[in-house]
Amino acid sequence: MRTIVSGDSAYDRFVAGDAGALDARACRGFDLFRTRARCTSCHAGPLLSDEQFHNTGVAWRSGTLTDEGRSRITRVRADRGAFKTPTLRDVARTAPYMHDGSLATLDAVVEFYAAGGTPNPELDREIVRLDLSVAEGRDLAAFLRSLAGRVRAGW
Repeated sequence: MRTIVSGDSAYDRFVAGDAGALDARACRGFDLFRTRARCTSCHAGPLLSDEQFHNTGVAWRSGTLTDEGRSRITRVRADRGAFKTPTLRDVARTAPYMHDGSLATLDAVVEFYAAGGTPNPELDREIVRLDLSVAEGRDLAAFLRSLAGRVRAGW
């Protein structure tokens, strides 16, 4: 069995003290990520994931649930449309996005969250409209791209 290890991203270098590791756009995006965009509510820790399940609304289309998500296992109504928070490490390399591949780009993901996800009865309370400007959305996407590390395969 092989392992893929990714590290030494611009983000890693920045948090280790290299103030020049992130460009100005990614720095502004990092600030948004930690503050007004509320991303750290679910994307925290070394893997940038809380390892929990959340309903962002991505499984809802035109008011209809298209994927039961976690509730398919738990049979708990509150878990309907909930999916595990993925790591954001190397997120720029993993398109398309969401559990179903319904969002093609990081910019589309940022727009989805900025709009407050898709309203539904079990929408996670952390998912709210953010009212980000176009420039702020680009900054946030630039930060997400800074999470791409140097990939090394090993055993």
